[in-house]
Amino acid sequence: MPIRNLWSLECGEVITAEALLKNIKDCEVYFPLHDVGIDLLIVKGKKHVSIQVKESRYFATRRRKGTIGHSWHSLHKKKFLRDRKKVDFYVFLTYLPQFGEHRMLKFENRFVIVPTSELAKRIKNKKAGKRGIYFFYFNFEGKKVTEKRDEPTDYSEYLNRWDLIKHG
Repeated sequence: MPIRNLWSLECGEVITAEALLKNIKDCEVYFPLHDVGIDLLIVKGKKHVSIQVKESRYFATRRRKGTIGHSWHSLHKKKFLRDRKKVDFYVFLTYLPQFGEHRMLKFENRFVIVPTSELAKRIKNKKAGKRGIYFFYFNFEGKKVTEKRDEPTDYSEYLNRWDLIKHG
């Protein structure tokens, strides 16, 4: 029987947990020891909020439907339908490269924080692929965030919206 390291989170989960602690005062962040459909649980007083994290690097040189650059996040339709009642927010984390004069210097983290109820409405217009997977291609232009996979959809209002989770 293979032994799995239960004590290490995925990188995106750690980065999101750190951002939560930075942006939501007086909260605690917990994670489950095995897959229960949520990645992080935020507790503030007697209130709790559950989060699913989806991460991607930014593909700066690829073209998709007339745009240059996008992230690529996947979400299994079956898991979304199964878990949507227990997940309060989906956090799409994109590692956006920052370039200097001659090379890439670092990555900037961009968080698209979407309430599950809103994602459920928007996902009705998406097509799941052959394996039952929804794909999200987020394009970032300043404070504008557009999802370009099927119908172009504006997600700008969800960029770095920690206040949604705080009041969630």
